[in-house]
Amino acid sequence: MRRQLAWCVVVAIAWGVACHAEEPAGSGATSGALKEPAANAATEGKTPAEPFQDEPAAHALYDQMIEALRKADSLSVVASRSREGRSFKSECTYRMWLKKPNYFRVEVESPTHEKGGVLIGDGDTLWIYWPQGRPQWELVDESEADQKTRATSYMKKLAPLGQHSIWHEMVFLGGGMGSPVIDPSTFHGYTDCMQRYIDGVKGIGVEKVGDEKCEGIEVSMMKHQRSWYLWLSTNDHLPRKLKEIVRVSYDIVTNEEWSSVTLNADTPNAMFEWKPPEGWTEWRLPSDEERLLKPGVRAPDFELASADGQAIRLSDYRRQMVWFYIWRAG
Repeated sequence: MRRQLAWCVVVAIAWGVACHAEEPAGSGATSGALKEPAANAATEGKTPAEPFQDEPAAHALYDQMIEALRKADSLSVVASRSREGRSFKSECTYRMWLKKPNYFRVEVESPTHEKGGVLIGDGDTLWIYWPQGRPQWELVDESEADQKTRATSYMKKLAPLGQHSIWHEMVFLGGGMGSPVIDPSTFHGYTDCMQRYIDGVKGIGVEKVGDEKCEGIEVSMMKHQRSWYLWLSTNDHLPRKLKEIVRVSYDIVTNEEWSSVTLNADTPNAMFEWKPPEGWTEWRLPSDEERLLKPGVRAPDFELASADGQAIRLSDYRRQMVWFYIWRAG
């Protein structure tokens, strides 16, 4: 089972010499490879995190949204998305087609109209390819062979019904795309890892989004460490506007607006078919073993923020045994 929500890595290091360490099983392909800039001690732009009591009527609206996603035979959406933190911002538009029992397609375009990747699920297999070439991610070390196949590569994974997450794969699409607010695989019966941490839903009023009258709700997770703000259409119970705030030492805010929401259209299966052209090669992220320092190699110095907001440097503990407890929520 994926442990995406809260995990720790315990590493013993005698300063100057690296020891083997292993990430938790199932921590996800993006671990250590594709991520937002790390939080530091700054608290600017941070909203207060105040837990609240669950409101049954508002919680019922949330449950209606999940039910509407799971009961639909097909769904297509055009979505604008932005994500912003203290020192970074990304934007894109993505279009998504979902169909029962296990078909999906996502296409991405940057604000400058550059095409990002295409993600396709054909019922059994998930494919990702990049019409304008695979992106170069800052934290991914590529071999010379990888660089030569940038224009002719693809990713491939098994996608068993109800057991895969489109959300986790969308970060590979490039074009300004990252993880959306709601996991599209909810449509196919998947329950994302955040659901178990919901501790309250409350109403935030009625608002018109485009031509749709929407009822707003706030969904709190982990005592407000993460919040979803969803404006749900009174016609089909699906979102038209979505906002997520992840509260670390500063706020990481994702905004989405859904338009052209179409339910139960007759979408041909050909929309969800793709095979790699002749001569293309499968690309994989470097393995954890490839990324780890080898025994005897001097560990590079680094600085992290402690729980009380102080800066800690590894070099401050030279020749001492160091125990790292790295906790990630959300």
